[in-house]
Amino acid sequence: MRGLWVCIVLAACGGSGGGGTPPPPDWDNSLPEAADIGVHRGLTPARGIIHLHSPYSHDACDNMPRDTTTGAPNEPCLADLRLALCTDRIDFAALTDHDASMADEDFATLFNMRGTDMAVLDGTGQQIASRIACDNGHQVLVSVGGENDLMPIMLDRHVTAATIQERHDIYNGNDAAAVAAFHDAGALAWVAHTESKTLDLLRMVQPDGIEVYNLHANIDPKIRGPYLGLDPAGAIEAAAEFADTNPGHPEPDLALLSFLSPNMPAITTWDALLAEGVHLPTSAGSDAHENAIPIIFADGERGDSYRRVLRWFSNIAWVADPHDPAQIEAAVKAGRIAAVFELFGTPEGLDIFATGSRIYELGETIPAAEGATLTVELPHVRALDPSLPAPEVRARVLWIAPTGVTELATAAGGQTELVAHIGGPGAYRVEISILPHHLGPYLGDLGPALADTEVPWVYASPIYVQ
Repeated sequence: MRGLWVCIVLAACGGSGGGGTPPPPDWDNSLPEAADIGVHRGLTPARGIIHLHSPYSHDACDNMPRDTTTGAPNEPCLADLRLALCTDRIDFAALTDHDASMADEDFATLFNMRGTDMAVLDGTGQQIASRIACDNGHQVLVSVGGENDLMPIMLDRHVTAATIQERHDIYNGNDAAAVAAFHDAGALAWVAHTESKTLDLLRMVQPDGIEVYNLHANIDPKIRGPYLGLDPAGAIEAAAEFADTNPGHPEPDLALLSFLSPNMPAITTWDALLAEGVHLPTSAGSDAHENAIPIIFADGERGDSYRRVLRWFSNIAWVADPHDPAQIEAAVKAGRIAAVFELFGTPEGLDIFATGSRIYELGETIPAAEGATLTVELPHVRALDPSLPAPEVRARVLWIAPTGVTELATAAGGQTELVAHIGGPGAYRVEISILPHHLGPYLGDLGPALADTEVPWVYASPIYVQ
């Protein structure tokens, strides 16, 4: 998103101040513990960021990730990242730094450990993660990865290479050999920016998972137009209103509401691969760099603060122990994961499972002969103030078979549960959307119209039948 947001500031408009309407309740710029979503069948939600840049990416921190004299990391920028992980109560952060300069560093350096951080070791004594102990009592697991043409996540070590240049070359690879090298180093091979990837490439590399949404793609004119078919400048023009600091300004955290649009080419690609029988989990990529809006907004933070971007959406993995990196990686790999846009509210009560001869979780495969049912417990916005307008929640179950995509069942209008029969072979995935009317009062002199538009709330990885 480098350079894009400066345009927003230049286009910022003034505000006229409020009228006689009482102000809404104070905006909460943090998130609750992910466990508040709800623990089911012994599985606890863990909130994760998959696709995140630190000062070991060359273009992070306003393109100044290092001190030009000493080469030391940009400590204020790193401090923003670390505080954001704690404030937003992120349970696991999968760093994905670019090969420049990630590939040049000793592996342990890439955890960005400071203060009381603890190294997390595997059975051989190798560091595979770090743990931040937050002042608010929360703990964050940090893992190392890379984002270039492909995106290895949760590496256990650097890829095996004879030279630093060969290490760079492997991280920049986009073929099956690169995927094999990532797997050998203990990583999952993920794909970022799915909207720009061809089906042939994805078939060839056979990734462990893909992004179904990427924030950068939704904003960057060079991606919005060519790859998403959206007005190239539309996001910048819409978000300009949120750079306003005058009385009556909208809540800055709601800037995402002005330009959020499903990354339809990524979704179409995902469905095409699922239709071919590929088992493919998904995630949403924050792609946060803190390198785009150096202007301070009305809440005292820069427009693209790590805290703001990481609050917008994350990925929820269901695990027995949210502090265990092995369990988190296993859940992500298995597809027991969903992308959740928590800007619109933490989805309390969310539960998706299938029932056949036993209970099946997201990512599992059901024998077709069982004639199972898929159940969606529709969530509600956690701790919604009763003085705010009520949001509308909608859910649908999609069946992706070789013959195409079928909308199998839907729920709306206050329904709390959706049950669908899932007998035929294929992938079954759930989308939950929301009309976030409850955010209208926070839009100030923009008026509530943006809060009357349906937006994605949950993209869940599939359950399979074969």
